[in-house]
Amino acid sequence: PFYQPIAQLIDGKVIGFEALMRWNHPERGLLAPGEFLGVAEETGNLEAMDWQIYEQVCIDLGALVVGGAYVTLNVSPVHLRDKSFAERFLAMMDRHHVKPQNIRLEVTEGALLEDPEQVASCLLILKKLGVNTVLDDFGTGYSSLSYLHRFPLMGLKIDRSFVTALREGEAGGSTAIVRAIRLMADSLGLDVIAEGIETEDQRQQLRLLGLTLGQGYLFARPACLN
Repeated sequence: PFYQPIAQLIDGKVIGFEALMRWNHPERGLLAPGEFLGVAEETGNLEAMDWQIYEQVCIDLGALVVGGAYVTLNVSPVHLRDKSFAERFLAMMDRHHVKPQNIRLEVTEGALLEDPEQVASCLLILKKLGVNTVLDDFGTGYSSLSYLHRFPLMGLKIDRSFVTALREGEAGGSTAIVRAIRLMADSLGLDVIAEGIETEDQRQQLRLLGLTLGQGYLFARPACLN
């Protein structure tokens, strides 16, 4: 896992990390998921690779959660459809003495709609024991407002495409969308994190729109702990 900080926009203080899968290929060097996940899924190795990442994150947590920080893990639909996932995940946490407040799950919009009753049941079991879930890449998929209250979510991430398109002084476009998402999330009591922040101008525009949390190259690139 490589870790990218999640920071407060006002001062850059790190409050959490997202764990991102990377492969250090012996010949091709460091590879991002897009270069190997398709093959991993076709060969039936993806689920085992995910669990390897989860285990390593639990091992790394002690060095990451100083001061109350947390780490988010990306969870694919195949895990959420597995009725044994919650039990297995909680057993892993117990084995590594992981506190629920130090770990969160990230799921995509599409993942929520694949067997929604099973997914909601899985996430609810985890939430009752203190493991919260964040909705990733909000606004790029189905964007159905119904599942924001149907599923036990604690927050959402605004996709980088909206952040990249922000323009100073703009009233419509991405500015209007980001403002609307923030207002909706506030009314539902959800945290909001902006992804893909690369410039100081983007950070300032997000602050003007009322956002307080974000991640991106402006703060730090994903890095290996060791």
